[in-house]
Amino acid sequence: MNRFALLEDEDLEENLQPVFWEIKKKLGSIPVFYRMLATAPPLVEAYWQCYLKVIDQGELPVEVKELIFLAVARKRRCHYCASIHLAICDTFDIKRQTLDALMTDVSSIQPERVAKLLVFCLSIMDNPDAVREEDYQQLFQFGITKCEVLEALYSVAYANSGIYLAKISKLELDRDVIAYLKDKSLSTGLT
Repeated sequence: MNRFALLEDEDLEENLQPVFWEIKKKLGSIPVFYRMLATAPPLVEAYWQCYLKVIDQGELPVEVKELIFLAVARKRRCHYCASIHLAICDTFDIKRQTLDALMTDVSSIQPERVAKLLVFCLSIMDNPDAVREEDYQQLFQFGITKCEVLEALYSVAYANSGIYLAKISKLELDRDVIAYLKDKSLSTGLT
């Protein structure tokens, strides 16, 4: 059961209407996450604008950022976030083989540079102090730039903030996401 009310469009403060319209245009619907945040209106716009900056800008391809979000959500065992980002990855036409590898063995993802970046992100998530210069050098040897590494690390941090909010709020999965994943025979492997 969601811990916070999920506001419907007619219950939104007037200043949130344009943000919700933009979210719906970009994502096709308004995720439960944003309906929950609408209880505190400044958070909706802040979180949405951050998402747009993380996803739509930078050197790292949007598909790789979404794979990072999905990998982090799976590692943190957040069914809500993993389901949302699995659906988003599928809408980006990320190969089913890549999605399957992310669920079973991240290191087998192709291209190898993406696998190396994902493994790096997941390995340092719980212990950032363990990162060594050699870890960065290995990424650079695969042609991953410093900017891409920073974008990946920020994507991990951003994903973790959403996971924290989703878990602490006990968010239930959106019906349209459940239907989408079922229709596409996709599963996060989490319950």
